[in-house]
Amino acid sequence: MSKMIGRNQNTSDAAVITTAVIDAITTTTILAANPKRIAFYVTNNNATDPVWIKLQAASVDNDKKGIILGKKAEPPKHWDMPSDNIYTGEISAIADSGTPTIYVTEY
Repeated sequence: MSKMIGRNQNTSDAAVITTAVIDAITTTTILAANPKRIAFYVTNNNATDPVWIKLQAASVDNDKKGIILGKKAEPPKHWDMPSDNIYTGEISAIADSGTPTIYVTEY
């Protein structure tokens, strides 16, 4: 049975939860394009290094731009995509410094 949120639908009841190690030199893909994506949530649990979330392919650039996730002690340390306007393309990230690990949840 498919689930509808906004304009998107997904046939899975389960979330896919992954981790990604991000560096400050090269943008990394954290989620492949998914036309059936209905939700996306990312958390930076690193104590010292902010992360930039980019709604674009990793191959576009290595600029530090997009949605900033602060380090663990500073808000915002997580971001979830508004359910009324889901981006279904590739999602990438780059660290401000260091090599933080982020947690990604996709429905």
